[in-house]
Amino acid sequence: MSLLPLDLPTVILVYNTSLVAGASSMLHIRRQSCRPRGLGYLAAAYLLLAIGSAVAWGGEHAVLSMWLWTHGSLLLGLIAYTLFWAGVRQFSGRRQVPWRTVLLLPASVVLLGVVTGFPLQNLWRAGAFHAAATLALGACAFEMLRDYRQERLSSRTLLAALLALSAGIYALRLAYIVAGTAGPTGFAWSFYVLVFCYFGIAFAVATMSNERAEVRLELAALTDPLTGIGNRRWLEQRLPVELPVQSAIAQLDLDRFKHINDRFGHAAGDHVLVAFAHCLQEQLRGSDLLARTGGEEFVLYLPVVTQADALAICQRLREKVAALRIDHEGELVPVTVSIGIVWVDSAGTKSETWLKKADAAMYEAKLAGRNRVVVASQTKPL
Repeated sequence: MSLLPLDLPTVILVYNTSLVAGASSMLHIRRQSCRPRGLGYLAAAYLLLAIGSAVAWGGEHAVLSMWLWTHGSLLLGLIAYTLFWAGVRQFSGRRQVPWRTVLLLPASVVLLGVVTGFPLQNLWRAGAFHAAATLALGACAFEMLRDYRQERLSSRTLLAALLALSAGIYALRLAYIVAGTAGPTGFAWSFYVLVFCYFGIAFAVATMSNERAEVRLELAALTDPLTGIGNRRWLEQRLPVELPVQSAIAQLDLDRFKHINDRFGHAAGDHVLVAFAHCLQEQLRGSDLLARTGGEEFVLYLPVVTQADALAICQRLREKVAALRIDHEGELVPVTVSIGIVWVDSAGTKSETWLKKADAAMYEAKLAGRNRVVVASQTKPL
């Protein structure tokens, strides 16, 4: 069963229109995006593909000289798909591709074309263009999937699928070209499907930018802007309503923090908070939860831990904090912490109750002289 005939000039017009619209969309997204890297490259790639298509069409109708349109359309296409790959790579989260790398492949192929004259042969020119498009779009799909673990967005999968579909269309056309069975109807249908692919890619890029903005806002709402760790709201979302047996929760409070601010200034106080938070993070397990719940107050949740191990962890944290050497204008800022800890030995009690016990133990540590750990079930500081 043969494909229904399509009017190739009309399809080319729609194809070019979709590319220009896609480029405009990319530029608009770039202005609005919280992470615009790579979008400029993608917009340029869309425009170059449209220009290259127009040049090829003009050459086919004797508007341009044979040498100019064959070499020119191939050059524009190769640069476009190299930019496409570079843009997707950056947008995905990888490092920026240097300009010399972007231009190396197109320049090499065009130089080879000038020397050998292969672009003057339709089969060779079309084969080189389709091969480059297949490789570039396939590499783009790979970039999207490779970074999925670092950024689990549903739009990333959609974008990878559209890129892979576009690569597949070019690969199929390349097979027809090599076999010598490519015809205008097949080209018209491939351009027709690519119109939807390129619209879909622009849509997926916009969706991914929006998802990133939403994630960024959510993180801002749940993250302490100074220390970079979770805030009270973040802790409330992750802390079990009822703490399981054999877990522990601790209240940590920096000693004499108001004195540090009064003597050294608030900049020094901020420095202390950041160094304190980083010091704690370096000592904790991946499953532990640490949040800043007030000015100098922090909460630590230790899941699946014995009472002895929970106490050992808190003692190690206290010692590491006391060993901090924070220099402010040539003067060392002394830093210690008082910790109250409670080990959960019974089920069915809400987390607020355990937090109050840990808080009371922390105040006992303050009253006992600071820079120590107190277990909620004991009155003697350790």
